[in-house]
Order: sequence, then structure tokens, then C-alpha cells
Amino acid sequence: MSPLPGQTPTPSIEQQLRKQYAITRVGTNGVVVQEGTVLTVQADGIKANPASYLLFWPNNYKKGGGRVKQPMIATTPGISQVNQEELRFLQVGEKVYLVQMETKNADVVLSLQSCCGANQDETPYRAKVSFQLGKGYLNGGTFKDIQDTIGQVFAIDAAVTGKRPEPPGPGPVPPPPASLRLPATYASAQASADQLQLNADNSFSLQEGGQAYHGTFAVNGNTLELSFSDPNIPKNTATIQGNNLTDSSRQTWVLREQPAGTAPGGTTLQNEDVINMVKAGRNDVFIIARINASNCQFETSTDALIRLKQNGVSSAVLKAMIEAGK
Repeated sequence: MSPLPGQTPTPSIEQQLRKQYAITRVGTNGVVVQEGTVLTVQADGIKANPASYLLFWPNNYKKGGGRVKQPMIATTPGISQVNQEELRFLQVGEKVYLVQMETKNADVVLSLQSCCGANQDETPYRAKVSFQLGKGYLNGGTFKDIQDTIGQVFAIDAAVTGKRPEPPGPGPVPPPPASLRLPATYASAQASADQLQLNADNSFSLQEGGQAYHGTFAVNGNTLELSFSDPNIPKNTATIQGNNLTDSSRQTWVLREQPAGTAPGGTTLQNEDVINMVKAGRNDVFIIARINASNCQFETSTDALIRLKQNGVSSAVLKAMIEAGK
């Protein structure tokens, strides 16, 4: 029977696409977890943004249209936050990973990340291309026609695709699941104006870089998973470490103090606490953020400062301790 207008793609077409194009698993910061299909760029005009923006710059390719174009920026959520000077075009011959694929009644959308090409930057770049095949085309067309259309923009690199790393062996025993005290507010140790609010109903609000975001969160072991209400923003994760969070870009988020004004755990931050953080390998940014967010009772006499210095406390942290006592 012929498919009815508006039906989703037939399973046979979608299954063939997903069998032909294996997805590469990547983290939100662009780190490749498991390699899949590697594609070679065949067409000019594919614009991409740094992976740090957590989105894929939109591009369109109309069947028979001849070239890649970008849609109206104003209609794409999240694009306004991207610094235009950081964009670049993917070059013909450059290698890219296929990290997402979506099939619709009229489109096939491939989301990509730069990888092992000659033009690879230190920061991976991301783009998505919507292959506009026409209403009902996925139901009425053939797999070969769809594959040929995609092939006008991307070719599968058979020499690289499929060389996936061996699955890792048994790792260390994971730490016990973390717990969160809700509601809770976290402030970025790098930019105090950036804040994450976790609510008791598992919703969150994020203020970062002058932009506001919303969504829901879940806790999986010691991982906090943020799902944004904007469908163009991929899921983000952070590691729960005591009263703090470390996101995928290694930024630290410090739990803001409760009204009682005490440090996390109900204690006052003292000299020994600072020494213990230094011995535990905490960096200056983390320690200073804890000092600024805590109720402190430091001994800053000459002898005490000498002892702190002998225990590896940096001059920047010593300055923060002195200022906390004013």
C-alpha cells in the first residue's frame, strides 16, 4: 500500500540510512567517545561553529539546488549567542564525524563535527545540514536516490570509517551515587554572574554569558544531566563532587551558601581546610571560589601565613584569605 501523506518515513528507508551511516558518540565538549561514520566534505558553503556553543550551525541543501545555503538566522533558537567571528566554513576534502541523524517526511538532517582533516582546529567545529528532499519524498523515493543526494555533499570515507577503538575493560569501582540538597543554587567559579538554579520539581534555570536557559534535570549516579527546553541545545552533563559541580568544559560551579551563612556541611572554613584542599590537588580558582562563598575564620598572623606557604598555598589564595578576614 502506498504511504498516506504526512506519514513518518517507512522503517525500511530509515533503517537503511542508519545502517549505512553509523553515529559517532561525542561528549558536549566535543570529545569522541566512540567513533562511527567519517564523512568527507564534497561541497562548499557549510558554515560551522565551535563545539563549545553546544549547538550545530544550520545549513540547508535542496535536492537539485546545487549548493549549500544557510536559513534565516532569526528563526533558529540559540544562534544569536554565537560570536560571528568564530564561525568558519568546512573545507572540501575535510573529514567530519556524523554525530546525529534525524529523518523526517521531507528532510534528512545530518549533524556533524570536524575531526581528522587537514584543517582541524584545536576546538572541534559543528554544523548540521538539512537535506530538503520534498514533501513525502522519504516515503515515495528510493534509498539510492536519497543516498545519491547526500553524496553530493558528503562522501563516506571507507578508509577511516569502522576503525573504532576496542571497548574499554572493567574500570575502577564507581563512587556511590551523589545526592543533591534541593533547591540549590550554584555559581560559576570563573564568572560569579553565571548561576545554575536546581529546583525541587527537577526543573532548572541557567544564567550564563548573559543568556537565560531553562529545562529539566536528572541525577544518574554522580552525573547531573541537564535537558534544555530549546531542542537545538544538546543535553549537557556535570559531575557532582561534594557540594560542587564540574561541567564538561571543566568549569567549576560552587554551591552558594544557605541563609545560615555557614560553609557547606555546616562548618566554618579555616586554615586547615585550605591546606587540605591544596593537598587534594584543588587549583587556585576552586579554592578562591570556596573562600568567597563560605563563612571564613582564618588565622593570618605572620607565623600562620608562613606555615600556609610551606604547605603549598599560593600567593593568590593567601591574598583571598586575608581579604576574607577584613
